[in-house]
Amino acid sequence: MPVSRRQALQIGGVGIIGAMGLAVPLSSVSAKSASLLDPRNMPKPYQQALTVPPVLKPKSTVVGTDGKKTHLYHIEQTAGMASIVPGLKTPILGYNGSFPGPTIKVNQGERIKLEMDNVLPLFHPQWGYRLDTSTHLHGSASLPQFDGYANDITGRGMCKDYEYPNFQPARTLWYHDHAVHNTAQSVYSGLAGQYHLHDEVEQNLLPQGQYDVPLTVSDAMFARNGALGYNDNTHSGLWGDVILVNGAPWPYMKVQRRIYRFRILNASISRSYRFQLSTGDPVTVVGTDGGLMPSAQQVTSWRQAGAERYEILIDFSKYPAGKRVELRNLSNKNNVDYDNTGRIMAFDVTGDPVDTSGPAATVMPTLLAGSTAMSLTPSQSVKTRQMRLKRDNGIWTIGGTTWDEVIKSGYKKVLANPDLNDVEIWEVENSSGGWFHPLHIHLVDFQILSRNGQAPFAYERGPKDVVYVGEGETVRLLMKFEHNRGRYMIHCHNLPHEDHDMMGQFSVGYNPNEPDPNDPIEAVKPHPIGQVPPAGGAATQPAESTGGGGGGSSEPTEAAAPAAPQPAAPVTP
Repeated sequence: MPVSRRQALQIGGVGIIGAMGLAVPLSSVSAKSASLLDPRNMPKPYQQALTVPPVLKPKSTVVGTDGKKTHLYHIEQTAGMASIVPGLKTPILGYNGSFPGPTIKVNQGERIKLEMDNVLPLFHPQWGYRLDTSTHLHGSASLPQFDGYANDITGRGMCKDYEYPNFQPARTLWYHDHAVHNTAQSVYSGLAGQYHLHDEVEQNLLPQGQYDVPLTVSDAMFARNGALGYNDNTHSGLWGDVILVNGAPWPYMKVQRRIYRFRILNASISRSYRFQLSTGDPVTVVGTDGGLMPSAQQVTSWRQAGAERYEILIDFSKYPAGKRVELRNLSNKNNVDYDNTGRIMAFDVTGDPVDTSGPAATVMPTLLAGSTAMSLTPSQSVKTRQMRLKRDNGIWTIGGTTWDEVIKSGYKKVLANPDLNDVEIWEVENSSGGWFHPLHIHLVDFQILSRNGQAPFAYERGPKDVVYVGEGETVRLLMKFEHNRGRYMIHCHNLPHEDHDMMGQFSVGYNPNEPDPNDPIEAVKPHPIGQVPPAGGAATQPAESTGGGGGGSSEPTEAAAPAAPQPAAPVTP
């Protein structure tokens, strides 16, 4: 049955779904829009200029005896108000109160210690759940106790001290909330930000500074008063009718007639996109989740699910001054689309003097960089595992497991237990019917070997940590379990799926029934804001782990930085 806009929206601040608690099947949503905004408050495409989140500055920097820098950062998670829709304010949650959060930039080999304060309200102002948080740096090979484990929560008035080694090759990461059962609503409310890891190879190959632009794409629906609306369609997903880029609806950006680099993060909690330029011209994909690809790939469109990151280059020199080039969304199966969800943002080409300084200003790079993930071969695999993604009796499962089962096991139940430095193939089958699942595997970068027996798409031929597993698809993934021992999560990044209850864990190099020096919950506990953390809360890494220190160390240790990546030979499509 068709439903009205009012039934399609869980009104912000009310906490019900439509009338009489109606659950809305996706196939029945036929409204032109989901928001309940008065027409004068409904944003229109290309009326606001793109804003770029500020780059967060460290509180202090020290140089260790090894010559390496350690930067201390401080972030407060706070409630705030954002100007998103015309004439109204929208309550949000934000890192330092901004929507999205500030960007963190760091060079390879420079460590970060991050003080993450929870000064949020005790309960969510609109939806009433307790605002405990857990911060995940998505794409980082962090120790388990700094990885944002779902049940490693920080309550109001508490601070968690995170440590990030940053030894991996350059890549686009992002940090976001990962608290158990409430990740979707907290990320949707604004707890997300980009994190850029740089290295010399990337800095010499790709545009930098103002020509290196983060684009965080998300979608939202709004109540009449401007508050965010929420309806996850009985935990199937949320599809808003307003597309946001860096927190602004359908913005425009003025560009010079030169090459720009865009770091595109899909921060939507459910929606996937198929991006394409309005001109039909190809873009050049140079980076995936885990950093640079072996060689650049030209594509006219690409499919991007939640949490995936693609770095693309667009050459605006081919367009005359005054030309508007739109980034559009062709969409994918099992999204819910509205009047303007086919638009993302616009680029307005100017006649301003062109800055041709810096790398890749006028010439597209072709050879990029190798990586551990992309150098692996199937012959190195010591085990092949099968995993099914499906819905059982209304519950989302991964490998037949739910996160509730992990909790009830005392966090001992695992889907896989590879040894440190093992190479494995995982075959992931989507048996959930009419749903796609973006599968995220923590800790590792992997290589997509095949999709339904065929070669991966050109834009996927780089190191990944999220894979789009489409309806009826089986993907084969090749990965090496290196760097750290301990327990790490694997889950669907359609966040309502993750919260209900499509998440499990795997362990690397240790027996879950034995004491864990890197316990993701107990090894490093939160402490009251402003107080010195208790002694003895640091973690260790066994001496035999890659680059780790001795097991008796009182400080967390991480793997040694790998050698700088080198330009790679071309990849044959």
